[in-house]
Amino acid sequence: MKIEWLESYKLGVPEVDDLRQKLFVLTNEFLASDDLMVLRPVIVALYQQARAQFELEEALMQRANYPDLPAHAEQHRQLLDQLMSRSMDVGKGHMNKPAIAALMKHWATQHVPHEDAAVAAFLAG
Repeated sequence: MKIEWLESYKLGVPEVDDLRQKLFVLTNEFLASDDLMVLRPVIVALYQQARAQFELEEALMQRANYPDLPAHAEQHRQLLDQLMSRSMDVGKGHMNKPAIAALMKHWATQHVPHEDAAVAAFLAG
């Protein structure tokens, strides 16, 4: 399964939108491979990319006084914690691709179109 980037997912902040789009690309690279040698660096890149995007996104929400920032940031923290845990599993030689795939698909199909859409609407005023 491939996750599709939609223009409606944009926040309207090019730097954030570019990072988010790259996270979709990395997620699709992960979903497309079963080769552990390919998946290992992609999982690390997923974590790094997500962390960079979330930090930028949360700073933007803070500057805009987004009222749901604490809950939104908590969702980011949970995703990062789960990605870190799965990444550590891979480092130990355990690949749970279905768990990582489910995590990233949930982020792409639930968090982005709902939680991030609320941020975009708030920022648009």
